[in-house]
Amino acid sequence: MSAKARDGVVNQWGQTHDIDNLFISDGSQFTTGAAKNPTRTIVALAMRQADYIAKKIEKGSI
Repeated sequence: MSAKARDGVVNQWGQTHDIDNLFISDGSQFTTGAAKNPTRTIVALAMRQADYIAKKIEKGSI
């Protein structure tokens, strides 16, 4: 995750920099493997992302 495309594939919401309205909702948005089981982190990020997408849909921007 990064604010700039040159530093990462997705932004803070898991949305790709290169393709509009494409969201990554799994562990592939991490740059390296985790030392511990990342399941709870992945679920938390996916839930946060779902809220973001729902708000964008309500506003008509997706």
